[in-house]
Amino acid sequence: MKELQVPSRPASGEQRPPIRLLLADDDADLRARVAARVHGLDESVAVYEADDGAEAVQLGLQLRPQLALLDADLPVLGGVDAALTLRELEPAMRLGVHTDDPRTHREQARAHRLPLFDKVELEHALGWLEAQVRACGAGRPRRQLRRLRSLECSACGYGVMCAGAPDRCPMCQVEDGWVHGPSPRRELEGVT
Repeated sequence: MKELQVPSRPASGEQRPPIRLLLADDDADLRARVAARVHGLDESVAVYEADDGAEAVQLGLQLRPQLALLDADLPVLGGVDAALTLRELEPAMRLGVHTDDPRTHREQARAHRLPLFDKVELEHALGWLEAQVRACGAGRPRRQLRRLRSLECSACGYGVMCAGAPDRCPMCQVEDGWVHGPSPRRELEGVT
């Protein structure tokens, strides 16, 4: 099992990269070329590599990658069988298969609705990976907006909408005199 651009231990407060890709192929040079191209698309993608189908299934279950590209002719467990196992155990994983001989695997891939790519035309598989990386990246968590609350000063009735209560009222300067005010939705419901 080889990994590329993955920190051994995340620092405190640091999360694992948001997009994880599993590449399974017995050709290490091809894996390296695909991994390099994927990193060119998005440096935050963690690429995990497997030499055979059994290792691909093991890594898929341990690391739960969002994407996997498997060689159809993997040793130990074929790529299509490994993809079907991963799909059964991790239904959200986006799976693709590539091969030197697409004619041999076309019907099986089609029957299981797996995208099949010819290794000779690697650009097609890379285009699919690029689209999948973009789709997975669109689901990345964004900074959450803080929820605003309606507050009123208990001394003067001054109202504010804010995430947290100010230290003192800007009108009368009373400290810690805030009470929950009417919800803006309730006020709007009464307006006709």
